[in-house]
Amino acid sequence: MNSCIRPAIVRKTMLMMAFIPAMLILLSGGFTASANTDTTWSVSFRLNMTKAVKQHIFRPDTDYVYVIMDHGIQPFRLVPGPGYTYTGTLFDELDSGTTYNFKFRINENNWETVNRKITAQPGIASYSAWWNDDPINVTSFTVNMEYAVQKGRFNPVSDTVCIVGTMNDMKGSPRMQQIGTSFHYSITYGLDPGTIHQYKYRINADPSGFELLNKPDRIIRVPDTLLDLINDFDNYNPAKRLMTFECNMGYYITAKHFNPDVDFLIVQGTFNNWKGNDVLFDMDSDSIYKLDQFFDTTWFSQGPFEFNFDINNDGQTPELMGKPHRFYQLHDTINQNLNVYTCFYNNLDPSIPTPPWAYDVEIQGNLVHKKFLSGSYSYENVNGIREGISIYRWLRSSNEEGTDTIAIDSATKLTYTIDTLDIGKWLVFEVTPVAASGDSAKGKPLQVVSSESVEAWDVGIGEHQGLISLVYPNPASDLITIVARKEIERVELSNQMGQIVLMTDGLNTSAVRFSIRRLIPGIYFLRAFTTSKETGSIKLIKL
Repeated sequence: MNSCIRPAIVRKTMLMMAFIPAMLILLSGGFTASANTDTTWSVSFRLNMTKAVKQHIFRPDTDYVYVIMDHGIQPFRLVPGPGYTYTGTLFDELDSGTTYNFKFRINENNWETVNRKITAQPGIASYSAWWNDDPINVTSFTVNMEYAVQKGRFNPVSDTVCIVGTMNDMKGSPRMQQIGTSFHYSITYGLDPGTIHQYKYRINADPSGFELLNKPDRIIRVPDTLLDLINDFDNYNPAKRLMTFECNMGYYITAKHFNPDVDFLIVQGTFNNWKGNDVLFDMDSDSIYKLDQFFDTTWFSQGPFEFNFDINNDGQTPELMGKPHRFYQLHDTINQNLNVYTCFYNNLDPSIPTPPWAYDVEIQGNLVHKKFLSGSYSYENVNGIREGISIYRWLRSSNEEGTDTIAIDSATKLTYTIDTLDIGKWLVFEVTPVAASGDSAKGKPLQVVSSESVEAWDVGIGEHQGLISLVYPNPASDLITIVARKEIERVELSNQMGQIVLMTDGLNTSAVRFSIRRLIPGIYFLRAFTTSKETGSIKLIKL
């Protein structure tokens, strides 16, 4: 198989995110004391509650989910994350070589019916699962072997066919099952929604039996629904023709309206009943996203099909809103007359006048009465027109979501000095980008809400919640738990002289529990860091 294909959306996450039920993956990391190195035996949990939410077993607004282990380990509450995933890491509480039985539990009495166990090993291990081992979707792979039979490449009496891909660690699946007396063979997997998988079909266990030799792997992104994939072995079917979609996302990436590491692009239309399971990928790292589709030749006479592209298939960012859909008439590919459709997303062509964008909007400064704040942002114009006199506003809100903003009189500059009326409120900075063209084209306003409410005075380090939402117990003598608003990558614990006495990295979790029993009593400062370099700190008292 072609292992060199690394679409932009896959590059950082594909192998890490592949769903591995009831397995441990050893990762680097662990707390180290300043005096010596302490090897810990820890485990990081990731539990997907999506199906439990959809079945009304779990209410994310009011319910909690715990890890319940034997051997006297205290119940550990997981912290919610994106997509109804719940995470947490136990530090320095497991004995190496010991096998622990455990289950997940909702609230106080709703237990899973499955039994789980892990064996502690040096380092940090990851455990990923669905509630009750019941995934939300089943992905079915079906391959049509009819034309492989006609070509004499496959004998349905003596040969077998399997799938080889990232869903089975490239080791090959069990033989795919024949559907009735047809030449269709199928296998199903419970794959984690959002994961990316590459695969090919193979006849028997012979490397020479691979389809698509010297061609890219097939590639899919698993949706949050049931998915039935039907492929022709080696993509050969006289009744079908290749159609290639190409969408240029360059300007959306530049303006940070599309993040190649986490966002994805789909095409939907009359050819797939407007379903968003057909995902485009950046195969050549050139910001041009592509998808090869095979259409039945009946489309030659059916007339043009309608379609458009959409980011993340969430209904929030479809292109061409209020405008006609895209159209394409499928034709035969005689004499290399290929079916290729190429465009810019949302027709954002640099040759067409386009309003400017603002992105990376931030508020800089201390959120304290009488302190000086400054708004900051980046300006983007597809047509290369420089920025003119952009429009600024400062607003205040009674909540951190900024849902009830009120404009502050005369606060129309890039800078702002905090007023008495702002105490206890959240501040909002808004910028409307304006291009310096003759028609002074304006873009859409963009806002950012302050990370905290305004304080009456500067109380110093560690006494704002910020990134860290909770540390308990505090004061503490033994185990403490850190709960953060986002996934944290590193935690440092410093004494009053600023010396780091405990540190860990490689966490990528929103909840961490570890022991401080070896520290001498006193005041310490705990600081957390995210991968995007956000920080939060809080004062910790060791009894």
